[in-house]
Amino acid sequence: MGSSSFRFLRFRPHPPRHKTSMQRHILRTLPRVQANAFARATVVTAAKASPVSLTRRFSSKVPVKQTNLLINGEFVPSSSGRTFETFNPATEEKIADVSEAVNADIDAAVAAARDAFEGPWRTMSAEDRGKLIYKLADLIEENIDEIAALEALDNGKPFHVAKENDVKLVLKTLRYYAGWPDKIHGSVIPVSGPYLCYTKAEPVGVCAQIIPWNFPLLMMAWKLGPALAAGNTIVLKPAEQTALSALRVGELIVEAGFPKGVVNIVPGVGANAGRHLAQHPNVDKVAFTGSTEVGYQIMRTSHVSNLKRITLELGGKSANIILDDADIDLAIKQSQLGLFMNQGQCCISGTRVFVQEGIYDEFVKRSAEAANTRIVGDPFDDKTDQGSQIDEAQFEKILGYVEKGKEEGAKLVAGGKRHGSKGWFIEPTVFADVEDDMTIAREEIFGPVMSILKFKTIDEVIARANDSEYGLGGGVVTSNIDNAIKISNGIRTGTVYVNCYDVFDSNTPFGGFKDSGIGRENGELGLRNYLEHKTVIIKRPEDSMPAFAVKTAATAFKASPLVLSRHFSAQVPVKQTNLLINGEFVPSVKGKTFETFNPATEEKIADVAEGGTADIDAAVAAARAAFDGPWRTMSAEDRGKLIYRLAELIEENIDELSALEALDNGKPCSVAKAADLGLVIKTLRYYAGWPDKIHGSVIPVSGPYLCYTKAEPVGVCAQIIPWNFPLLMMAWKLGPALAAGNTIVLKPAEQTALSALRVGELIVEAGFPKGVVNIVPGVGAKAGRHLAQHPDVDKVAFTGSTEVGYQIMRTSHVSNLKRITLELGGKSANIILDDADIDLAIQQSQLGLFMNQGQCCIAGTRVYVQEGIYDEFVRRSVEAANARVVGDPFDAKTDQGSQIDETQFEKILGYIEEGKKEGAKLVAGGKRHGSKGWFIEPTVFADVTDDMTIAREEIFGPVMSILKFKTIDEVINRANDSVYGLGAGVVTSNIDNAIKISNGIRTGTVYVNCYDVFDSNTPFGGFKDSGIGRENGELGLRNYLEHKTVIIKRPEDSMP
Repeated sequence: MGSSSFRFLRFRPHPPRHKTSMQRHILRTLPRVQANAFARATVVTAAKASPVSLTRRFSSKVPVKQTNLLINGEFVPSSSGRTFETFNPATEEKIADVSEAVNADIDAAVAAARDAFEGPWRTMSAEDRGKLIYKLADLIEENIDEIAALEALDNGKPFHVAKENDVKLVLKTLRYYAGWPDKIHGSVIPVSGPYLCYTKAEPVGVCAQIIPWNFPLLMMAWKLGPALAAGNTIVLKPAEQTALSALRVGELIVEAGFPKGVVNIVPGVGANAGRHLAQHPNVDKVAFTGSTEVGYQIMRTSHVSNLKRITLELGGKSANIILDDADIDLAIKQSQLGLFMNQGQCCISGTRVFVQEGIYDEFVKRSAEAANTRIVGDPFDDKTDQGSQIDEAQFEKILGYVEKGKEEGAKLVAGGKRHGSKGWFIEPTVFADVEDDMTIAREEIFGPVMSILKFKTIDEVIARANDSEYGLGGGVVTSNIDNAIKISNGIRTGTVYVNCYDVFDSNTPFGGFKDSGIGRENGELGLRNYLEHKTVIIKRPEDSMPAFAVKTAATAFKASPLVLSRHFSAQVPVKQTNLLINGEFVPSVKGKTFETFNPATEEKIADVAEGGTADIDAAVAAARAAFDGPWRTMSAEDRGKLIYRLAELIEENIDELSALEALDNGKPCSVAKAADLGLVIKTLRYYAGWPDKIHGSVIPVSGPYLCYTKAEPVGVCAQIIPWNFPLLMMAWKLGPALAAGNTIVLKPAEQTALSALRVGELIVEAGFPKGVVNIVPGVGAKAGRHLAQHPDVDKVAFTGSTEVGYQIMRTSHVSNLKRITLELGGKSANIILDDADIDLAIQQSQLGLFMNQGQCCIAGTRVYVQEGIYDEFVRRSVEAANARVVGDPFDAKTDQGSQIDETQFEKILGYIEEGKKEGAKLVAGGKRHGSKGWFIEPTVFADVTDDMTIAREEIFGPVMSILKFKTIDEVINRANDSVYGLGAGVVTSNIDNAIKISNGIRTGTVYVNCYDVFDSNTPFGGFKDSGIGRENGELGLRNYLEHKTVIIKRPEDSMP
């Protein structure tokens, strides 16, 4: 990435709400309507234009109190002594020299944020966190004139707009989130068996927040508010053009009493400071608002050191649709506000104004008249409607687009040139006769340039509006409710305005579909971006359970020599080896196949069609056609019936499917049937009950508006599943994706494609429409990569290694901005305390490690045993490991089958040799079992230390490492000293210790006195490098939904 790649010159922040008194200043000549203090009409005023006259009567008096960096509660100069100049864009005059953060300053700020996160901020009560956020809002309000003046001074926007619109929404946002800390909670989840299950919502950690120059303080509040409410700490980098107001608020953060390091503010150049911050290995989350170009770079590069959670609010090219039946006065007001607000420097600007042919000519004429009467000039003059652009680079870019529009044949009907001779002012510009393929209709201009396009029918305009890489906002002006609903439902955007525009509130979600971003700002959805979810499962006394509860225990059978009976495996039918594309089973386009083997015998099972790039393309096209066709229009009830029917068909064929699962995976068939397939069926039935329970919310907002949200499917989902639990991972992904209304292209692991293809036959039999589910086996490095990078895939869901997860995060965005969820590796700590029931501890640790031949991401491979029982635990663990039956997957006595293939087999044995070499004591197993098939003896190491390879890297095999510890605080720190954070366990009879450890460990799941308990409604996923997002339950469903906010102007006489 070159030095220019992080130039934050095109930050497209968010427009302020228009229902404040902002409109009284913007357009004064239109009649005012009756409105109370919280419900003002949205109007665009056509005032007489005047030449630029910069009085500077106020701007010259704006005090600049702070230009240094805020790090760990202190304002300090850059460690390098470097500064950069900041300018007044209305006068082109220098305002001040601001300290420029360099890498060392970013490092210091992140370290301060980490210390604060691990220290006083984590232990502060939710109530006190809320009080501090509220106090900050009070202090901003006390200094509102000064802060608004700073905002106008280095941004160029009108002062009265900054005060009445931007800063007042800042206050409302902070006060809204000040009310959230004591309302963040988890859930208690009913699960099968003698278990208590609950979830906890925890802060992500250290958050990097990179904000733009168009709404500096508002974007700061939109990010600080939810992050602080959730308990995170922050390193915030404002845009270099507009750092002054952020630094002044930094002084108020200190004055409010926030602990040192909770909020750090580091102005700097984007290509240097911004990039270093986004890539920092000790940052857990990046929240960025700005250009789509830089958003792509963040997605591709921020994972060089660790797997970060990322939210992006990016660019837009919003369609504003004016129907023939619209109130023409309202349409002019709405479109002028929707385009020219904030000098057109607004991500959601309605730049593509589609006007139905019956009123097109009148609309063009009146739009030109309204634009020509806008007052452009001094930001500190009360009469000014439009201030200056942010800087010369943006100014020249906008004028370049104006020239391009003229060159390509658009008709310039207003503006189109510089306004005045000093400052970066541009006349309000209007183009007519614009075509969809013109540059000004396709690219984000980020300036005061309106493009007016003609359309005939509603279906036509919906299709044209959606023909864009962006999906941030849209608008419609109509008096017909049917048309309003059809258009708002049909447009694929994050926000749709009906008979209004640029309405924002602290509780209305804001964000985009497609390349306009990932995640939402504001409201509860904005808060969710700053939370991780931990699932805690506790074994209860069985006598407290009803009679139907089933006891869970790890059984130790008497060991026997390896005997491959093959009395059943030889009879397993392989019915399907072709690809499932668009409802038909077909060979690969190129006729290629790959061999699949029985890992227990090393014998070939079958040749499977190998999906290549052409097959992936066909599958994605089929999924897109299904998404845009019958699947989208099918009722929620009918979708649920189909998913339920699939579960029934799987249950009817459970023996065959279990045998296929054992045949090419090597796991015991009895386990595949009782555990894997049992949970597959339960998961599908669980999600079959969800389609008609997916809903949005009605949100109370200020002003004469009705606001509601809709939960919509993401689109075409690529699902890439692993070989260790093939059908279970298939169900964990198919279930929520189908329930939400998405379509799917699924790539099973090449080692274990047979059971997935058999389920594909059942999907067809169940009656799913063609193209809804496509199954394309293939080699991961080819088919998997092409699928993950496909430009028509909207989401990627991957379960597998952390290494491949990183590759997906870095490379899947080459063509479009995809939503990504990852369930990756682990190195889970299993903690056995001195007071543990030793029998339970042995059972729990054996199950937690050796289940599925140790090929389980959450396996408790680091067994920490308190020193008082360490020696006994080691002795008994050896006895239990030696008693495990390793052998034929189709023998009912078998506890442990084979590893998946020779590669994994050799990798595991390599780790065993490394453990011995580094000084760990091999006390059980450690070598191949038998001479045929990829079997490894259950292996136990004692005297393992934290720095040994076997204690740090994921082995993914039957290798237990037992480590000694003394105190609980010590073991929590050692358990957390890992790049992974998927799971953990604790065995203790002391409730205080159980709570302390489960709260202290940073993992997605914690088991107390049990292990490997899963259910269809218990969220599963990891912290840190163990993944992003959750599988199962409602949290798993959320991964497959986009949220659309619809805001409708109501008749004002219906307001209180």
